[in-house]
Amino acid sequence: MLKNYFLIVLVFLLPIGYFAQTHSVVVMGKITDAKSKQNIESVHVKVNQRNIVVKSDQNGNYLIRFDKKKRAILVFSHTSYEINYQPVTSSNDTIYLSVKLKEKIAVLPEFNFDENTDPIPVFKSVKISIADYEFYEDKYLFLAYGKRLNKDSEIYLVDQNEAILSKHFIPGEPVELYTDYMGNVNLICKKAIYRIGVQDDKVSIYELPLDNFNQLIKPIVDTLEGSIYFSDFLYQFPRFKYYSFSLEDTTVSVIKEIVHTDMDWRYSFEYHFLSNADKQFAKRMAKRLKGFDKYDVAAHMTGFSNSFLYEEVYAPMFVINDTINIFDHSEATIWKFVEDTIQVDSIAFTYHEPKKKSEWKRQLIMDEVNGKVYGVFLRNGYYYLKEINSSNGKVANEKKLHYQYVEQLKIKDDFVFYIYKEKGSLTKKFLYKEPI
Repeated sequence: MLKNYFLIVLVFLLPIGYFAQTHSVVVMGKITDAKSKQNIESVHVKVNQRNIVVKSDQNGNYLIRFDKKKRAILVFSHTSYEINYQPVTSSNDTIYLSVKLKEKIAVLPEFNFDENTDPIPVFKSVKISIADYEFYEDKYLFLAYGKRLNKDSEIYLVDQNEAILSKHFIPGEPVELYTDYMGNVNLICKKAIYRIGVQDDKVSIYELPLDNFNQLIKPIVDTLEGSIYFSDFLYQFPRFKYYSFSLEDTTVSVIKEIVHTDMDWRYSFEYHFLSNADKQFAKRMAKRLKGFDKYDVAAHMTGFSNSFLYEEVYAPMFVINDTINIFDHSEATIWKFVEDTIQVDSIAFTYHEPKKKSEWKRQLIMDEVNGKVYGVFLRNGYYYLKEINSSNGKVANEKKLHYQYVEQLKIKDDFVFYIYKEKGSLTKKFLYKEPI
């Protein structure tokens, strides 16, 4: 069901700030070994915090295209080489950028990466606990606090050696960190939203208009080749649509409507439980509310979406390379689209139906570096990550995490990161990582 205000906001407000990005930029070059000068094949080249990935060919050549903006970061990664971050600031349509990668130093491992090995501490402190975190290039942004999150929290910028580079106080009561579709890290507070900026390893924050953020940023899933992908999802409704908004001609196209069939039937049936007087009231209200019908009003009146019987529709979208992948858990199908609305494949899956239904946590996480997608499961307090092959819908790999009841799972470059505090311990909440 289309909620009209999403379209109104996108059509009339987005062009003001985004038409300057209607052109794309092409970055091309060669990737070589810094020492041997040999060409490197199969290097992942990715726009940082964006799901646009290409690989270098057998001669080390690569070409990547993305929407032009003032500043972008390209991430070059390979299993045998150190990750390389390259800023792209040129306003030209074509940029030539050759990169030399340093080979990973072969050192006798301090940790044996198997299920019996303790995870690797990424950051630990006797003074602060980590409530949330986001990746910033090869560093980390932490939402951290000393004793109480709502009293003494701060934003920290920390490098891979656990050195605190800078920090900034938080003027409101923080909730979480949120990376938007443009790769910007935002601080969500209960009564305000702040954009986090980093310049010369110094953290700054500035407040964003709350309504504009919720209407212009939150609904947007991703962008690709001059198109913005967004949804009209609201948890109270058992159906929603994904859309493509063209920055070039401001047209809006429907990519796919997602319907939780069972919930949709129950949702609509709420109208029939109303008294005749309430049915008439629902009809009158539906005429006043654009985009809503009598069944929407009735379900709101009965509070169905807030009851224990209601199950929220879950169908996340991931743009992997140039293909839209919608993991529709209502239809147990991965829908694949190219050129915004052209469906090229539909792949059935069953990974979300374990023997015990409660194990499936209705959460998919994508590795932003290599585009791998993982399902999250919980069994006896331990999280399990199942790599989902988007080409056939099957489970390709499974990883059991070392600790029980960890928090804030995120995945980057074949490592799972999480926050954990040992039960009964006086230590703070640390950040760990484990290889998948």
